[in-house]
Amino acid sequence: MATAIAFLTFLTVMFLVLAVYYALAPQAPPVVERLEQLKERRTIRVVASAEERKAPVGEWVRRLIQSAGQRFGSTDRSNEALRKRLMRAGFYGEMAVANYNGIRLALAVGLPLVFTVVLTLLNIPIVGLMFALPVLAVMGLFVPSLVLDSMITRRRERIERSLADAVDLMVACVEAGLSINAAILRVAQELKTAHPDIAQELHLCALEIRAGKPRDEAFRALGERTGVRDMRALVAMLIQTERFGTSIARALRVFADSLRTKRRQRAEEAAAKTTIKLIFPLVFFIFPAILVVLLGPGLIRIMETIGTLTVRK
Repeated sequence: MATAIAFLTFLTVMFLVLAVYYALAPQAPPVVERLEQLKERRTIRVVASAEERKAPVGEWVRRLIQSAGQRFGSTDRSNEALRKRLMRAGFYGEMAVANYNGIRLALAVGLPLVFTVVLTLLNIPIVGLMFALPVLAVMGLFVPSLVLDSMITRRRERIERSLADAVDLMVACVEAGLSINAAILRVAQELKTAHPDIAQELHLCALEIRAGKPRDEAFRALGERTGVRDMRALVAMLIQTERFGTSIARALRVFADSLRTKRRQRAEEAAAKTTIKLIFPLVFFIFPAILVVLLGPGLIRIMETIGTLTVRK
């Protein structure tokens, strides 16, 4: 009886959380919803292919998450902001937003459900732990955002570290006679193994230019996707160089020198902070061990001497 009450309470809390979330979320205009319905209706296939029927369990789970993410997603404006964040983390797929929303929904429902099932199997009364269910549901909604922010930060740092090498290669390519478009594509191919993140961004920029997108717009999109300050400075420099007709090779060489200077300054700054960061492990771990090694034998000898004098008395 207690298990049934706990399960019903869990379902009630879960649906209340979802109802509040989607009630507060901004709704898309009716025209947009109608266009989305027509788009989905146009892409519906009447009979599934044999490959889809033989798809593994993981593929079915992925499709279920995508379907849930598409159905319970946010408005177009929110999806556009989310798509920019996903692109900065390196996710360029068409279904990236749907996958992200589906994962959030799956965690918001799955974490409380798994918690309830585990407590039921262990015969632990769940009545006193009901407060944990909405906490787990909220965690399922917000943990993916924290993970995404962490991925964006790490990818931005990797691009910052590899940008100097990319600019040096670009200088060599331009001075060898390649155009800026061919130089970007060549650098992307050369850095595919050593620095895959910046290689992916440069390759996408080269493909956009090849597809007919204006070069300045492709460069601005490159700076916007990465979110790196030095990359935006490089993009602005390339746009200004093309606009005023100055030498691209000379501008790239000056920019490469400034990047190397910044990288050296960052290394010196990190080295200067090392002494401050070592204070905590020195005080709490190394110094106590040194004191034990130095004073331990003397203290043991003093205690033995005091014990011998006490016995004699």
